[in-house]
Amino acid sequence: MTRLLKRFIRAGAFVTKEFNEVRRQPRLVLSLILGPFLILFLFGIGYRGETGRLSAIVVTPATGNYSQNPADYQKLVGQQLNVLSVTTDEKAAVDRLKKQETDLVVVVPANVSKQISAGSQARLPVYFNEVDPVRRDWITYLTYLYVSEINKQTLASAASRGQESAGDVRTAIVRMRNSLTAVEKSMAQGQTTEAGQQARNIQGSSSNVQLAVGLMSEIMASNNVILKPPKPQDPNQVNLAQGQAASSRLSTDVQALNDELSKPTPDQNQVRQRIDAVRSDLDKFDKLTQQFQSINPLVLAAPFYGVAENKAPIKASFTSYYAPAVLVLLLQHIAITLAALSMVRERTLGTVELFRVSPTSPTEILSGKYLSFLLILGTVAGILLVMMSNNLDIGGFPLSLGVPILGDWAVLLLALALVIFASVGLGFFISTISKSESQAVQLSMLVLLTSVFFSGFFLRLETLWPPVQAVSYALPVTYGIQSLQVVMLRGGLPEPALLLALLFLGTFFGLLSFIRFNREFRRG
Repeated sequence: MTRLLKRFIRAGAFVTKEFNEVRRQPRLVLSLILGPFLILFLFGIGYRGETGRLSAIVVTPATGNYSQNPADYQKLVGQQLNVLSVTTDEKAAVDRLKKQETDLVVVVPANVSKQISAGSQARLPVYFNEVDPVRRDWITYLTYLYVSEINKQTLASAASRGQESAGDVRTAIVRMRNSLTAVEKSMAQGQTTEAGQQARNIQGSSSNVQLAVGLMSEIMASNNVILKPPKPQDPNQVNLAQGQAASSRLSTDVQALNDELSKPTPDQNQVRQRIDAVRSDLDKFDKLTQQFQSINPLVLAAPFYGVAENKAPIKASFTSYYAPAVLVLLLQHIAITLAALSMVRERTLGTVELFRVSPTSPTEILSGKYLSFLLILGTVAGILLVMMSNNLDIGGFPLSLGVPILGDWAVLLLALALVIFASVGLGFFISTISKSESQAVQLSMLVLLTSVFFSGFFLRLETLWPPVQAVSYALPVTYGIQSLQVVMLRGGLPEPALLLALLFLGTFFGLLSFIRFNREFRRG
């Protein structure tokens, strides 16, 4: 029992030693606490996550009476694209693009109508000058959106002209009604021949009306994976999508009227019933035409519009989203650097030689240092969390980032403790393979650089080549980022595998460090 107590005392001495080392360096304390917070704070107030509007020059053909007013083209693409100017000189526009005076050059093709009439799509060249791959992909995606918007506006314009032409259909319906009235008068006067002629005029006009209403109906009765024809409606209810059925009824009723009038002695009651049926069909056609004319042309060109609804617990800002990742990255780097330099410094100062002749064992040395760094960095992490999440301000100037913490604080602290545990173990391992402080610092910086690119800090792990992901899963920060984002931003519990992976890494690096340090300690 006394021997075990002595072991604890000797290990605790290293805790006191490391705390005294920190206490004697006030600048180190400030850098450990204020340094990371200032980095987070500057990141929070500086990063806006807003992509500026792209600028464009529109090049039109020299002939064709194209508008040279930028406002006309601005209406086609909306406010995300700023149309700087319109010109007919493509070479001058491309030269300005090369000088980075504009983001895009949009070339309006000549003979667009001729190409479309020939059954081919018109090519719309969009030139840009960008070496940033992220911005390059963003511009390519926006180009697709701009062309889709132009297509929609073009279809809407065509639909609008079609609605204006629908007025001719209503005029034809009026003529057919007048012809029906004339048939009734002729029959009342016993002029069956004249009535038959009027009925044949109705049949000729009905063919044109049926064709026009049929085209309207095809527009509204599309059948694809998303848009299905409507279910049968009430017979008395007018529905443009049912225009084909109404057209068939009109054709049948007009033919029946003509057949009756073609008889040597037409039945007056039958003729009257046929006329009433045709008149009822014309009333429905008139209502169908009115409905088609009342539809917004943009609805005909773009029947669907998306409504994205985020089901996440909060609408996180860019600062809130990246803050947990930055916190984990900083804690890992500080832990690795402190642990690596601590052991290398013991070796370069010769204190390891003193430990060899003392009753202190390698286990007690590493245990004491482990505990001391866990306490120091745990304190730093707690202070940073409080400074990140509170809502303090002075005169309206915020003193924190306002990062939400939706989950359980106990789980959050456990995740941070495991991150520190694994990072300190990695730092000790680096110290065992480093011969000098400069080498330890260089290796620590390499780990930091690797963490930025492979931890999921700003690139999702799914975008990495699977064999390269092995590097990601060897870093404590990878599991720490995922755990903290779940706890802080979603209010949930991290996957147990993430916490177990941190525990495994800490144990693995700790045992590896102990084996190497123990071998060095005994060899001396």
